[in-house]
Amino acid sequence: MDAAGRVVEEARRICAVPAPPFGEAERAQLVAGLFGEADAPARIDATGNVIAELGGSGPATTVFAAHLDTVFPPGTDIAFAEAPGRLAAPGLGDNSIAIAALLHVARALAGRDLARPVALVATVGEEGLGDLRGAKAVVEEVECAGFVAVEGLTLESFKVTGVGSVRLRATVTGPGGHPWMHRGAPSAVHGLVEGLAGGLAAARAAGVVVNVGTIEGGTAINTVASSATAEIDLRSEDDAVLEAAAAEVRTALERVETGLEAAVEPLGRRPGGAIAPDHPLLEAARRARARAGLPPAREEAASTDANAAYGRGVPALTVGVTTGGNAHRLDEYIDLPPIAGGLAALQALAFDVAGVGRE
Repeated sequence: MDAAGRVVEEARRICAVPAPPFGEAERAQLVAGLFGEADAPARIDATGNVIAELGGSGPATTVFAAHLDTVFPPGTDIAFAEAPGRLAAPGLGDNSIAIAALLHVARALAGRDLARPVALVATVGEEGLGDLRGAKAVVEEVECAGFVAVEGLTLESFKVTGVGSVRLRATVTGPGGHPWMHRGAPSAVHGLVEGLAGGLAAARAAGVVVNVGTIEGGTAINTVASSATAEIDLRSEDDAVLEAAAAEVRTALERVETGLEAAVEPLGRRPGGAIAPDHPLLEAARRARARAGLPPAREEAASTDANAAYGRGVPALTVGVTTGGNAHRLDEYIDLPPIAGGLAALQALAFDVAGVGRE
């Protein structure tokens, strides 16, 4: 079996083990064992990350990270569907194939003398409300010279800018009552909707992307709502603009009429940032693609584990393994032919930053 075929088989094994947000432990155990089989012994840290350190540790360590978790809840049926040149399954491209690609890098580096250390990490908490808890722990635990996030479906682009995000939960409460007998009583739903309207207007005026992802409240159509809750996601490539807009949104949500109370709590914060266009890590990634025979990648913005590195001032970017589609859907798929090139580019980048040299 060639390298690409082996990586696909390992990706299938990884994908078959559920890893919903905050439920990655079983998959972490599997991946730690697979690192051991690749002659790269790994440990599971207190946060739940799987970490294989090669070439020792030190201030020159470059981290290659792929996230363990998926968007799919417990109980999701992990069914594989094959088609010519494709393989589909929920979470296969995002991000099981990327974790398997780290195993390929581990085999390529195992037993070599590395001029500079490398850490291969399968992280927890990248999806949903995970708040990058795995990647944030890694950049605190490992003294990083650089950070490479590996994603399954982004082979044709580098993500060189981290889109920052602020996530909030707003809750409005009041006395409730009967819509006729207590007419005029303040409604928690009305208060929340009015606050959201003001918050959305403020965010959009600032040029920030805003989304109300969930909203719920009340008990019946003929009851004045005594409580209502919404979850809000704000995003921008400019962290200062994002912070200012988030403050305005918070103020709008907290401004409710007499008789109501509003509370806004933080749910997550992904710091923004960017790698300099001429940074050695980015230049190494460009060289790696050329060595693998791939065309230059588009250089774009996204929100990935690399955001955690930006928050600590660590140079970072995101690279991909293959192409595919339908991410975050049950019919998510990967394209099989591009995997060999993606692995070659990833290995070339690892060799470059580790000082192994070109092969």
